[in-house]
Amino acid sequence: MDREVRKRKILDIILKAHIESGLPVGSRYVSNVMGLSSATIRNAMADLEEEGYVEQPHTSAGRIPTEMAYRLYVNSLLNESDHVSYERERLNNELFSRYRTYNEMIEHTSAAISHLTNYTSFVIYPKDHLYMDGVHCMFEQPEFNSLDDIRKLLKALDEKERLLDMINSYISTGSLNVHIGKENKRDEFESCSIVTACYTVRKRIVGGLGIIGPVRMKYRSVVPLVKYLADSFSRMLERIL
Repeated sequence: MDREVRKRKILDIILKAHIESGLPVGSRYVSNVMGLSSATIRNAMADLEEEGYVEQPHTSAGRIPTEMAYRLYVNSLLNESDHVSYERERLNNELFSRYRTYNEMIEHTSAAISHLTNYTSFVIYPKDHLYMDGVHCMFEQPEFNSLDDIRKLLKALDEKERLLDMINSYISTGSLNVHIGKENKRDEFESCSIVTACYTVRKRIVGGLGIIGPVRMKYRSVVPLVKYLADSFSRMLERIL
């Protein structure tokens, strides 16, 4: 196996394991998954650390992905075909079939997204109205286990005008966006990732929706789900407005 290919496979294993557990990933675990010696894995992990893709917490021999690694991972997902048929079926049952008017749907969508993903969700419509649900989900994540972190994030989420300004700047690009950690425009969200997408009527952006979660977000399911919902909103609005 080519050295660079091997390193990318190791990085993918570290990413997926860390996303699931929130814990550092050791060379023994990667060795068992790949069927390679621990020494080979340790050397590759040292290379990945030198290149800025993983880092070693002071209290562990394992590695965790950096924001640079998550950016590489998310960029690869954005280029893939989406796979959310199960979530689509549930959403069609919960939203697009059950609620016959846009007002009914908008009131329940944010709650449904949060329920499906276990992250904080939001819907903006029109651009100065923010519907948010699942704020408590943030504080079930190990990344937000200190009182200072919780206070800072709660304050940021409570400042609706500033939050709206930031999210509207994301959706105004007209594309699906993923802002990871320090890529966010406000320091209070540097421990978060925010996935956003706009929805349109006759090619004009009228609102947006998305998810706020930890940098260790389950991007593989969240990203296509947000895109599907935004596209579905656009189609529905074209019919009723």
